Amino acid sequence: MKFSLDSIAEDLSNLNIVILELLASNNQTPIKGNTVFQKEMFLIGNFIENVGEEAEFIPHSFGPYSEASEISLNDLISLGLVNKEGGNIYKITDIGSKILDKIKPSISHEELESIEDFKKFLGKLTVDEILLFIYASYPKYTIESTEYKRIMKKRLNYAVSIYDKGLISLGKAAFLAGVSIESFLDKLKEEEKYENI
Repeated sequence: MKFSLDSIAEDLSNLNIVILELLASNNQTPIKGNTVFQKEMFLIGNFIENVGEEAEFIPHSFGPYSEASEISLNDLISLGLVNKEGGNIYKITDIGSKILDKIKPSISHEELESIEDFKKFLGKLTVDEILLFIYASYPKYTIESTEYKRIMKKRLNYAVSIYDKGLISLGKAAFLAGVSIESFLDKLKEEEKYENI
C-alpha cells in the first residue's frame, strides 16, 4: 500500500469518519442505495451539529441531499475503505475497519449510539416509508421533491406499515399519516389484526 493507515486516517474529514462509522455500525450491515445513504446521513447531521454543517443538506428531487456526503462516500471508495457493489450497495472494507479503529475516539459514545439507532431504524423501512418519514418530519426539504405527491397519496398506508413494524409510537404514526390519533385507530380497526383495539 502506497500510504500508511496512519496517514490515511489523519487525512480523513469528519464526514469521512462518520460515513465509516455508519457503515461499520449494526454489525457492518450494508447500506442499500443512495437514497437510504442520504437520508441516514441527514438524520445523523440533524443530531450531530458539525456533521450537518459540513454536509450542507439542501432540498432535492428525493428530499434532503448532500453533495458533500456523496463526494465523501466516493472518496472512501477510491481509497479502498468502502466497496460499492451492484445496485449501489455500500459496505465497509477490512482496511476501512482498520482505519476506523485508529480514529474511533474522535466520536462520542452518544454519537455512535445515534448513528447505530438511525441505521437500524431506516434499515427496517422501505424507501417509500423512509421518504414519508423524512417528508412529514422535515417538510422544508420537500420543495424540490419529485416524489412528494406520490408518497403523500399513500401516506396513511405507509404510516400503518411503519407502525406495524413496531418502530414508532401511535402518536408518531398518526402524525406521519396526517390524521388524528382517533382516525388512525379507526384505520387500524379496519384491518383484521387490529379488530380488538
